[in-house]
Amino acid sequence: MPSDRFFTDSVFGASETVLLEGAEHHHLAHVIRLSVGEEAQIVNGRGDLGLGKIIALNRSSARIEVLHCTHSAKPQARYCLGTPIMRAAKIEWIVEKGTELGIDTFYFYEADHSEKGDFSTRQRERLRVLSISALKQSGRLYLPSLEIVSSLSSLFSIELPLFFGDLGASESFSLQKIGKQGALFITGPERGFSSEEVDLLKARAEGVLLNRNILRAETAAIAAASLLGACSTVPLSHHSHFLQ
Repeated sequence: MPSDRFFTDSVFGASETVLLEGAEHHHLAHVIRLSVGEEAQIVNGRGDLGLGKIIALNRSSARIEVLHCTHSAKPQARYCLGTPIMRAAKIEWIVEKGTELGIDTFYFYEADHSEKGDFSTRQRERLRVLSISALKQSGRLYLPSLEIVSSLSSLFSIELPLFFGDLGASESFSLQKIGKQGALFITGPERGFSSEEVDLLKARAEGVLLNRNILRAETAAIAAASLLGACSTVPLSHHSHFLQ
C-alpha cells in the first residue's frame, strides 16, 4: 500500500494521466525510488485523492495513470489565522505547522509593530512549497490559501467571527465560542499591538485568553492554530476506501 503522496496542480479523474516534474518527480524517483509499474497516491489540494500506477519514468518527469479517484467536498466552516508579517523563518514555521493543524487561510497583515513589510516572490513560493509538503504529510486534501493584506483593519471585512489574544481577558478561547461557520483568530507582533490596534480589535473582535503566559509572536500563532484545528471536525483522508 503506497504511503507517500505526490502533489499536482492538475484536476484529474480515473483513467487520466498525471505528469510529475520538478520537486515531485525528484521525490518519487530519487527519494522514494519508485519504479514503473508501482503505485502512488496523488493529491491536488482541491479535494481529490487518486491512486495511480507509474507508466513512464525518465530523468525529468514521471507519468502516472490514475486507477481510482475520490473527491471530498470542501467543508463550509473556515478556520483562519491572521498574523503579522514577521521574519521569514517564523512565517515559514507558522505556515508549515498551521497547515498540519488544519488552518484554511493564512492572512498576513502589516502591523504597526511588524518586523518587516512584505514578502518577496521567492518567499511566497517558499511558503507555498512548505504548505504543499505539510498537506501531503498531514493527510489533508485542501491546500490552505496564503493572503497578504495591507493592515489589521483589512481583516475586519472577513465575514467570520473574529477573536484576538488578550492577556487581560477573563475567558479562554474554547470550542463553545465557535459557530458552524468557523472563525478568524488574530495574533499580534513580537512588540505587541499598538494602542490604536487594540482599540480597533476591542471594537470589532472578541478578546480571549490564549495562554496565561506571554508568548512569542510565532508561538501565539501556533497556539491559536492548534485551538482552531481542535474545533474542526473534518476527518483527514489518510487512506481512502479504495486503498483499504
